[in-house]
Amino acid sequence: MLLLIIGTIATILLFDMVILEPNLYRIKRYQLNSDVKQPIRIVHFSDTHYHKHFSKRSTLKMIIRINRCKPDFIVFTGDLMDNYVRAKELRYQLPLYLKALHANYAKLAVYGNHDIGGGAKHVYADMMKESGFTVLCNERIVFEQLGIAFFGIDDVLAGYEDKAVTQAKLAPTQILLLHEPDFVERLDMSQISVTMSGHTHGGQIRLPYLTKLFLPKGGRYYPHGIYPINQTILSVTCGIGTTTLPFRFMCPSELLLYELKPINDK
Repeated sequence: MLLLIIGTIATILLFDMVILEPNLYRIKRYQLNSDVKQPIRIVHFSDTHYHKHFSKRSTLKMIIRINRCKPDFIVFTGDLMDNYVRAKELRYQLPLYLKALHANYAKLAVYGNHDIGGGAKHVYADMMKESGFTVLCNERIVFEQLGIAFFGIDDVLAGYEDKAVTQAKLAPTQILLLHEPDFVERLDMSQISVTMSGHTHGGQIRLPYLTKLFLPKGGRYYPHGIYPINQTILSVTCGIGTTTLPFRFMCPSELLLYELKPINDK
């Protein structure tokens, strides 16, 4: 009887870690007052870590959930593939799916460390372009009619970040896309309204006192959630995919929906 109980519990846990949590795609909503000229909806996803055996069905589920949010902008904060050199067929497979994501104004992305290593650096930008994304590598893009600008910094661990990118004032509301969240402590954030980041997977497997010991470099101080930092906000998503171990525990995959509301709206 005891063995039956143990086996049942183990089966339930395995189902949760391998099937349920990695494919849940829960949507977390944040409402923010901002200096935008009209209401804006931004969907943020990150760290898909696609590999050669990626689930097409699960990917389509993610795309449907994002599109149902009717976003004005879709932003991706890095780590598209887990290891490109082991799954080069993804070069032409993934754009066929990701181009189905729809945003009213733009789809934007930045580099993560996995988008540079393993040969991914030579294909990532082309893949995202074919998927309809604009990759911001130490660059900015302004939408004057909306009163919003997006800033993107190259990956801190594997790329060549430009710390001066954030110092410009181009719009009333300015969004920074950054893969590794801890890097905000080394940037001039005085002109940034909100920073959107990933990299940490929220710990991926959350266990008391232990998870923080295995958080990746660049994601040890801000693992997951919303952090007020002086006059700005840092938002860190636990992301979509998995790496090293194909499990999630107490940390389901998630999509973030930010609803920016003009301050003067009543």
